[in-house]
Amino acid sequence: MKKLYHLLFSLIPLYSSYAFATGDESSPALSFSGNVSLASDYRWRGQTQTQNDPALQGNFVLSHASGFYLAAFASNVDFDDEVNLELDPQIGYTAPIALGSIHPAVDLGMLRYNYIGNSDLNYNEYYFKMIFNALLHQNDSFTPSISYTYNYGGKAASDSIGKDISNWYFNVLYATPIAQTNFGTNVSLGYSKANQDIYGSEAKDHFFDWKIGATYRYNPMGINAELAAFGSNLKTKDFTSQNKKGVKTEAVFTLTKSFY
Repeated sequence: MKKLYHLLFSLIPLYSSYAFATGDESSPALSFSGNVSLASDYRWRGQTQTQNDPALQGNFVLSHASGFYLAAFASNVDFDDEVNLELDPQIGYTAPIALGSIHPAVDLGMLRYNYIGNSDLNYNEYYFKMIFNALLHQNDSFTPSISYTYNYGGKAASDSIGKDISNWYFNVLYATPIAQTNFGTNVSLGYSKANQDIYGSEAKDHFFDWKIGATYRYNPMGINAELAAFGSNLKTKDFTSQNKKGVKTEAVFTLTKSFY
């Protein structure tokens, strides 16, 4: 079994945006969308999920006009054991709300982290997001979010330290196009807070992660390219060279094909 700090660094999220009901009666009750991505590494909260190797990923969403949706995310992973595939089901609800002159969308639901080959790693995470579009100018977006789990790392983590691990995750994301071009940029900052000292070589109960990215969208083919730097403030003094590489700041290149 992996050491706890490695185990907990190897847990994966799904993050994606969902379309919500527009009120247009001509729109179908059900809609399907998704994307397929090829990335040079799979980073989650600043940490590699593939031993710094490439990842092929799919993200699929079935949305209802009421605002409810079902989603699934799949990716190869490499935890240096029998787990090579992660497949996450998700259920949620999204809808616009009014906050004075501002009309954000709320998005809340549950995500099941599901690792094929080792069910002891599986656990649920509950999330709430607010999506502010055209906040500073047309076509930008600002998304603060909060996630919580009472069983972080699943049975494997709780067995390792003798008790369940709860964890809060807070994140803010801002994305904007660059002038009237197909280029854009995005930045995010995340903060993890657990009820146990599980993070990094110095065993802290919290850490920060960040991302800075530049994007280009080729509209005729619906392809998006992104080059982003991922990092965190995790301490790595006693890590192996491979584990240090997995959490150090790294540039990741991703190609994504979307369909609707």
